Amino acid sequence: MIYLLTATFFKGAITGLILSFPFGPVGFYCMEKTLTEGRKEGYVTALGMITSDVIYGMVAFLFVNFVDDFIFRYETLCKIAVGILLILLGVKKLKSPVLLDKTIEKGYNIIQNYFVGLGLASINITGILTILGIYTLLGLVRDQDNYLYLALGIATGGVTSWFFTVNIICFFRRFITDDLLVKLSRIASFIIMTFGIITLGYILFK
Repeated sequence: MIYLLTATFFKGAITGLILSFPFGPVGFYCMEKTLTEGRKEGYVTALGMITSDVIYGMVAFLFVNFVDDFIFRYETLCKIAVGILLILLGVKKLKSPVLLDKTIEKGYNIIQNYFVGLGLASINITGILTILGIYTLLGLVRDQDNYLYLALGIATGGVTSWFFTVNIICFFRRFITDDLLVKLSRIASFIIMTFGIITLGYILFK
């Protein structure tokens, strides 16, 4: 029994690590936050994304058949919503001045960052397909009674991944000038907007 629970935990940790690779639009957003606002802001934003991963991980694990049917029905609408929001976020960030190391209303901004990360990740429900694919590869569908250990594993994997990512970014941040930080922030915002355009373009030309 202990072996099965431990195996489920580590499978969840692997899932969390894969989901936390910082290459998607939300990952770029978290990295941009870390670069321009600092370690705490970037990490808290990432925690919002990790929370969404855990929630969707549990939904996919407990209601595999229902989730698959729901995504099949509403996948197009969900992708359109994600595309529009990413474009709006990218445009907003491109038009807004880049403020480095914000100090005004710090506590409010940290809380806001968490919910922005959570919201951006949560609206992309088609990401559950990725989770289902990982579960299939790891054989997690057979571990239906160990969902709490799976949740802990996903959270641990995500937190560990972003702990190292944020600290690596902060280490190199010391060698980057403010002007370059502003340019990198603009590039990240443009990439986020591009993700949205590609998503909408895929739907239109599909």
